[in-house]
Amino acid sequence: MAKGRILAIDDEEFFRSLYRNLLEAEGYYVRIAASGREALEAVRGEDFDLVVTDLPMAGMDGLAITEAIRSFNPEQEIMVVTGHQDVTLAVEAMKRGVSEYLLKPVNPEAFLLLVNKVLFRQSLGVEHRKLLDENIEYLSILTCYRRCLDFLRIHDLDRLGDLVLDTLMDLLKAEGAVLWVIGYGGYDYRLRSSRGLARVAAENEILHPDAGQRKLIRAGQAALVEDDGTILLPLLAGPEPLGVVRIEAPVGRERFNRRDLKIADMVAEFAGSALYNVLYVRRIEQNSLRMPRGEAYTMAFFRDHIAKELHKGRRYGRRLSLVKLVIDNYAELIARFLDRDVEKAMEGIVATVNTALRDADIMAAAAPDAFLIMLPETDYWGSLVTQKRIRKALYGQLMLSDMKKSLPIEVLMRSAAFPADGAGFEDLLHVAEHRLERLRGSLFQHDRLRTLPFWKVVEVLLGAKTAPEAGAAGRRREFESQRRSRYFRMPAGRLEEVMRSLCREVVESSRVRGIIYRGCTDFDEVRRSLPHPGALEKTATSIYLLGGKRRVNWETQRLVPIHIPDDAFDATTFLLYLNEDYAYALFARRQENELVGFHSADFYFVENMITRLQEQYQLQAQI
Repeated sequence: MAKGRILAIDDEEFFRSLYRNLLEAEGYYVRIAASGREALEAVRGEDFDLVVTDLPMAGMDGLAITEAIRSFNPEQEIMVVTGHQDVTLAVEAMKRGVSEYLLKPVNPEAFLLLVNKVLFRQSLGVEHRKLLDENIEYLSILTCYRRCLDFLRIHDLDRLGDLVLDTLMDLLKAEGAVLWVIGYGGYDYRLRSSRGLARVAAENEILHPDAGQRKLIRAGQAALVEDDGTILLPLLAGPEPLGVVRIEAPVGRERFNRRDLKIADMVAEFAGSALYNVLYVRRIEQNSLRMPRGEAYTMAFFRDHIAKELHKGRRYGRRLSLVKLVIDNYAELIARFLDRDVEKAMEGIVATVNTALRDADIMAAAAPDAFLIMLPETDYWGSLVTQKRIRKALYGQLMLSDMKKSLPIEVLMRSAAFPADGAGFEDLLHVAEHRLERLRGSLFQHDRLRTLPFWKVVEVLLGAKTAPEAGAAGRRREFESQRRSRYFRMPAGRLEEVMRSLCREVVESSRVRGIIYRGCTDFDEVRRSLPHPGALEKTATSIYLLGGKRRVNWETQRLVPIHIPDDAFDATTFLLYLNEDYAYALFARRQENELVGFHSADFYFVENMITRLQEQYQLQAQI
């Protein structure tokens, strides 16, 4: 067993080798560091009885190292070794907490004698402080233990999250804390609670750990980040991570220290066990109340469950979405097929939809031809993604047939979100039903457009590229009969005015999430024409320029050029805009100095054209 643990810091290889040889020969455990950064990593990862450091070094000098180490561990013994010309510096170091100093060149006997002296004095101090420290630590542990016992008495996830954060903030004297709980699939963490002065930006409500953060979380121990001003604390049950806590801003000091990490780890043991129990109980409740696979919940249970989720949403500022799914031709199905065949088809649809839902999502039968789906912690954009996932799961299964006849099953879905569309269940249901009625009258439901890919829809609307005027009158009668859609002819420069108008709306409603797709041939020309480029970067709307003559890279987050080598982008200009409240689509071809085309404010038509565009070019869906 080593006589003691010593960290030796020097930027010269000669002295690092000297310290290692001298100290290891005396039976000490020795770790060598060539810089301040290496030394601080070592101190955070291991305990040392003594730190030996040079004073003048490249980068972080001995004084800076001393301050950093003492800030992390105020009890750390430090000894400096320096040259004759740096005696004044050595005295300054002793004022900052250094125990001893030794002048270079190093005399091996004097060096070992001084090391033994420091460690002997330390051992005497340790013996004197040991009993007192043990008593104080025992009382601290007992206090922490009693407070943490309350975690195990709580079976509500939100109450538990608040109590864990309040306890950590109190014990660590911190100004704020945030809790993320493991998400569906186990790859990300979703915001569950924030307390104190902690604020979480909308884009950080879902935590996607990078490789370094995942390694840190898997280690299962509190870690200092951001210049020691923040503690990242994983909550584990066995080897599995269940949550991550971020503790911010220690009160009255700049950094957290070693003692804070020990307290945080102690609280994390109880919090991880309590979190596991709460999630386990919730899983049991859901499984015991869920009907057999292929069936939906009853409306009584659904109403009770959504009422609880809405209460949590109002209390904790969370979002929730309600999706209504209807079989639009149910009456025709019942008239043409046996009841048992229709019922079997409905069971198959429910079973398939359940495969596309998360564990926390709830589906209930509101009527023989209608179902409701509750999506906790999901805004309107998230509900669109869920609907897309459901449609993909149902693809190829929406057909009812017997030995003599077949009929497609027409499924329609629309959603409403809390709190944007209403504060209660009836309000959300009314909005979802109103949107279903609008969907039935949408251009999207037109027989000629329903199943075509993106450019085929454009060709139907504008006519073939080789003969754009052929059948123009017929198209005008066919598609202008739909509400909110018109053909137009305008000067070519008017397109940039439309784009600038949309950008002004985006800036004025900067917190509204949205997406814009613009087809073009010259990325730089379009970029120069956009107003308020700096303000656009601060909005919640992403603008994607598609096509382009060549690939370009811009240092912008919200304005993204995507080069797609396809002649279709040269032949047809298009503009698609969708946010939570409004939508606009424009498709046009150039004829001399004019643009001739079609535009629409039909929300569902625009939504589906964006989906088809993303699918055709495998664009990452930003909604």
